[in-house]
Amino acid sequence: MKKKIIIWIAVFILSLVGISFFGGPVPYIFFWITLLLPLVSLVYIGCVIASLKIYQRSDGRDMVCRSPSDFYITLQNEGWIPFSSLRLRFYSSFSSITDLEDSVIYELPPHSSLVKKTRLICKYRGVYDVGLKSIVVTDFLRFFSITYTIREPLNIIVAPARIKLHELRNTEELSESDHDKDTFKTRPSIPVREYVEGDDIRFLHWKASAVTQKLMVRELVGEEKTGVALIMDPKRYAEKMEDFLPAENKVVEIILALSWYYMEKNIPLDVFTMDSEMSKFAIRGAGDYDTLYEKMSRFFFYSDAEFLPLLEELFASGSLGEHHLLILVLQHWTQEDREKVEMLNAERLPIKVFLVEEEKENAGERPLDPDAVCVRIRPSDELEEVL
Repeated sequence: MKKKIIIWIAVFILSLVGISFFGGPVPYIFFWITLLLPLVSLVYIGCVIASLKIYQRSDGRDMVCRSPSDFYITLQNEGWIPFSSLRLRFYSSFSSITDLEDSVIYELPPHSSLVKKTRLICKYRGVYDVGLKSIVVTDFLRFFSITYTIREPLNIIVAPARIKLHELRNTEELSESDHDKDTFKTRPSIPVREYVEGDDIRFLHWKASAVTQKLMVRELVGEEKTGVALIMDPKRYAEKMEDFLPAENKVVEIILALSWYYMEKNIPLDVFTMDSEMSKFAIRGAGDYDTLYEKMSRFFFYSDAEFLPLLEELFASGSLGEHHLLILVLQHWTQEDREKVEMLNAERLPIKVFLVEEEKENAGERPLDPDAVCVRIRPSDELEEVL
């Protein structure tokens, strides 16, 4: 295209030389034709855009992450001018189109249409635009190309993938510890009692202390705990969709994968997170899992949410006392966070942390304390390989 413009400039200069030194009708006709060609090309592109009608649709507005769905694109020429060059551009950050290439040039005779059936694959859970993003229209002489942006893109809701795990790392070890460790068989048997010198300050019950204006502690006896507590960080850590969407999608996938695994193993599971208020989902069967799946499909992460206050509320209310394992699914985990969790964890529940982050410099597992393990997971990792 640049070469043709250079040639046109050279021909235009040549026509100026012709009318300047020779004159006559032929040089002037040659001059005016050369001068008007770019204008005619631009008018042609305007007529193409005015006559072009675009239709696109998928099989339903609700789709499932990484599950192909039929996708249809229709280009229609409703004018009397043939379309000489149309190239399609697609949204590619969060989805992909199969069997259609950006480099293919399409032509359309007057009053005709072009229908393309392909497959649409969405990469992440969420709500975003997919399919045709713009069309590049080029004139018949290939002088100019103008990109026409689709004014009403296809916006869809993408549900998370259902990942079914058959095993987890360290699952057998955790199962044995459920029976062998004394710390798994202690929970509050009475609400509280007054603090006496020598009591472990980790067992202080702050809410009861505030009410009575005295230091109150939980008294623990040996009663077996059951089940797993799974806590999801509801905070959004980035502003741009391309930054936060992959990580949030992976967090939701982890929650659903673990929920399915423990449901299949008949291990009681409680999922905690924060929406407008604290939410709890007790997973005891397929119906409970389906309810959680619907909630996670439309869960909204928000920047004002904080994870530690949610954890503080759960520890203070005693909601975690009946569980033998605490699993945290986070996007942010610092030394200060670890120390805060250790301080809150007065009942010494063993903790497993799944940290979703892009960089994985220290791969594998790193102990936080004798009962806590952090597993780093990249948004692009396959859960079957890392969980």
